Parts: sequence; C-alpha cells; structure tokens
Amino acid sequence: MRYQISNINEQNDYRVLARKYRPNDFSELIGQDTLVKTFNNALNKGRLAHAFLLTGIRGVGKTTTARIIAKALNCIGDGSKKDPSFEICNNCSPCKSINNGNFLDVIEVDAASRTGVDGIREIIDSVIYSPNNARYKVYIIDEVHMLSNAAFNALLKTLEEPPQNVKFIFATTEIKKIPATIISRCQKFDLQRVDLNTLSNHLKNICQNESISHESDSILQICKASEGSVRDALSLLDQAASLCRDDIKEKIVLNMLGLNGYDKNIELFELCLSNQCSDALKVYDDIIQNGVQPVQIISNLLEISHLASKINVIKSDNSMSEPTHKKISEISKNGLPKLVRLWQILIKSFEELKYAPNEQQAGSMTIIKLCYGSSLPDPSQFLEKISEQTNTQSENEQNKVSETPNSKEKTIKDNITNYKEEESENDQTKVSEASHSQDKLNKEVIVNNEEKLENFKIPETFEDMLDLLLKNRETLLHAQLINNVHLISFEEQSIKLRLKFKSDTEILKNLSSTLEKITKNKWKVTHSEEGGEKTVVEKQKIELNQQKEQIKTNPHFAEVFKHFPQAEITSIKDKESN
Repeated sequence: MRYQISNINEQNDYRVLARKYRPNDFSELIGQDTLVKTFNNALNKGRLAHAFLLTGIRGVGKTTTARIIAKALNCIGDGSKKDPSFEICNNCSPCKSINNGNFLDVIEVDAASRTGVDGIREIIDSVIYSPNNARYKVYIIDEVHMLSNAAFNALLKTLEEPPQNVKFIFATTEIKKIPATIISRCQKFDLQRVDLNTLSNHLKNICQNESISHESDSILQICKASEGSVRDALSLLDQAASLCRDDIKEKIVLNMLGLNGYDKNIELFELCLSNQCSDALKVYDDIIQNGVQPVQIISNLLEISHLASKINVIKSDNSMSEPTHKKISEISKNGLPKLVRLWQILIKSFEELKYAPNEQQAGSMTIIKLCYGSSLPDPSQFLEKISEQTNTQSENEQNKVSETPNSKEKTIKDNITNYKEEESENDQTKVSEASHSQDKLNKEVIVNNEEKLENFKIPETFEDMLDLLLKNRETLLHAQLINNVHLISFEEQSIKLRLKFKSDTEILKNLSSTLEKITKNKWKVTHSEEGGEKTVVEKQKIELNQQKEQIKTNPHFAEVFKHFPQAEITSIKDKESN
C-alpha cells in the first residue's frame, strides 16, 4: 500500500512542459529581441523607468518577463551586487523566492479578480512603506485592462510619482482597453508572436531534452496551430507526446488538432474552384463524417485561400511541406481575383456559422456559394471581351462599306480630269476663271451673312426657342424652362405654358422680356391650367430609360446582366462625342 502511494506522488510531481521550460532569465526568452536589448542597455546604464507595460497575445511571456524584471531589479548574486543587473543568478535568496512565488517585496495582483477601487487603494496605502529585504518593491498587475475606470483614476497619481524604491509592471492582452493616461506614464513593450522557425527550433530542443522522438512535419503543425504562442505550443506538444507515447507522428497530430485529411480540404477547394458542386458537397460530407466540425472546415479553406493568394504574389512559402506547396501552387494559378472573391465568401460565411441554427447546413450552403462564386467571370476581363467583340463587329461593318463604290474617290477623279482639261485652255479662259472665283467669293460672303441673321430669326418651335436662349447665354432661364414648365401651345410670338409650381410666375415675365430683347419682337407668354406636355427633363428621362432597355436586350450586354443581376446602367455616352 505504501508503494502505491509513493507511485501516485511521483506522478503528481510531474510538471507540464509549459511550466518546466518557463524562462528564468533574459537569455531564455525567445522571439523578444527588442525587449531583451532594451533592458540590457537600461540595466547596464542605470536608466530604468518606474513603470512598465507589457502587451501581447496569450502565451508570449508577459507574466514571465515581469518576474524576470523583478529578479533583475533585486538579484544580489553572491552578495557583491549592489545595483540591478541584467545577469540573473537564480541562486540567491531573492531569485529563489521570486521563482517560488513567496518573495514579500514582489506583489502579484490579478486585476481580473480585483477590479475595483478597494484593491488599488491597498496598493496605494502600502507603496509608502520601504521594501522588507530587497532593493525594490515590485507590483506586478496582471490583466490590468480589467480594472475599472475608477481604479485607473485612483492609480494615476501614485503611478506618475511613485517612491524611488517602487516599480510597477503591468501585463495585458488588450491594450485598447487601457486609458491613454496610464499608457503615457509607462514604458510600453509589445511582445511579438514568436515566428514559426524560432518556435519550431525551440520545440525540437525540448523534444531532444525530454527524449521525445518526432516527425519534423508534426512539430511544424503544432507550431502553426499555436499561432505564435509559446505556451500554446508547449501545451500541444505535451498533449501530443502523451497521445503518441513520446513518438509523435504527423497524422496523429493532425487528427488531434482536427486537421486530419488536410488533403481532403485541398481537394474540396479545387472542386469549388472548378464549379463541381455535386462532387464538392460529397467531399464536404465525407470530411464531416470524419468528425471535423464545419467551422474547422471553413477555417481550413480560408487558410488554403490565403496560402494560394500569398504564393501568387511571393511565388514560394517555406512554411509548407513540399507536396502541400505543390498543390497550393496549382491552386494559385487561378489568379488573385477569383481567390480573393472566394476568400470574401468564406470570411463572411465564417461569421454566419456562429448564428446559424444548423452549422452543418450552413457549411453546405457555403460550399454552394463557393462553387457559384468561382463560376462568375472577372468583371474587367468580361468587359474587355465584350469590347473586343464590339470592335470586331465595327471592323466588319467598315469592311462591308469599303466594298461599295466610294463617291469621294469618283469626285476626286472627276476633279483631276477637269483640271487637265482646264490646263489646256488659253489665257482668256483663265481670266474668266478669275472672275468666276470672285463671284464665288461674293456668294460665300452673302451666305455667311445669312447664317448670322438666322441666329436671331424668330423661333418656330419650343425647342428652337430653347436653343436660342442657350446661344444668348440665358442658361438660368433655360434651366427653369426645361425643369418647371409644361408646354401647352407654341405659336408665332405667342406661347401658352403651365407652371409646375404656381409660385414661379416670374419665369413668364423673364421669358417674354428676354425673347423681345433677342428677336426685337414682342412676345405673349401666358399661363394656363391645362395639362400640356411633359417637361423637357421628364422627356429626357423617358428617352434615357428606353435606351437603357434597348441596351439590356442587346445579346452582349444581356450576358453581363445574367451574371450580375444587380448591375445598373448609370449613364449613356455617345462614342463619337468623346
């Protein structure tokens, strides 16, 4: 019976890898080179701030770094150290006590459980007392963003001017929730996500120390799943080692992470790209039957879309195995427009899954949307194709026209013949030609004078009258007439109109006086309550709508509206006018 108890105690003594390999000094911190370099210089030159703010995602070492800073401030080594030092011995009394969590002058506060002013008041009251047996009294406030506004405000004064032997270290995952007044009083450090290669090498070293055999790709999958968090990576490694009995295999890790059958996800994405909806839904159902959740499937498809888009730009990515890289490279050949379109469908569907009553059905609808989205043509390429077809038709029409006799060519030939005949005539003929040219010049002068007079002739229609107003720069009156006037009758020097708004009677007076000024004749402009025609602007809108309907029935543009039913024609321009 005693043997069984001791065996149980041995099992309880096991420390998880995340705790066992927690860094004890700055040299053991991985992926935080900027922070380490800053503290190295600050400690060696004695330029230490009184408050530090450590921010970053979970598991990158915020609390661990805070304890290392506390040890650097209080480490005495063999008793010869009188000032804070970058080199930490981990053997002196302060270092051992801080490692064990029982050092009286390093006070760790969990802000998540002490959010109010009362907890902060205790800190403020104790700050005035000197350290018991250390250089500095260090307050480590974890999850500091959980403090209330009142607690933050209560801390401001003490944080700005603390006693010389007091240091504050704050740790948070949500820097946006911390007031700017607190941030401005601290030296802020952004702890970075640990990159894939650094984290992978770190796990391989731990596996070597722990005598854990592994496949290289299995460690890579664990590092990718951890998303740059060292603690997450070590927890997953611990789990994988237990599952595989210290012989970690990639397939087992993929199954543990819910990524089993990743090749199936690639196959599913390829089927969606080629619009093979029926086969894609079958593959989706197969993956579901293997125990993978719809959210995980959509997440995997998002990753594939991202990797394919990335390879399309940078051409290579060392984070993937060779077979996977080859398959993703083939997918990337579909082009960025299509890949980005599918990414947008997936990211929107990922949010919809959270609120869907049935996740499996919602995932199935996502596959259908992906297939439909992949079949849509790229708008720019589609318009270029239509433009090419239109240009080809125009060229064919021009070729047909060029086959008919050209009247201009005939005229040129006749002119050449006449010129040769005239060249053979005597001087008397040339004199008659000169007189003929003079007569022609006189006629042109008369015609030009007649054209000038026509500019001021009495308009015969309402449209002529509007043109006449524009020629004489009466733009305001012209705008009022086309928008607010219904024509009832237009006769010689007499116009009958119905005003859209009865208050616009000033238009009638202005029109009468303006026409009299331009044409030198009196005009009678009267108002009537009869129906009359539509305004000029209303007529133009009707005509524009008719043109839009004609364009929509055009076989080329009908194809556009088939694929883009929500598309609208906003304006129509004459190509020759441009």
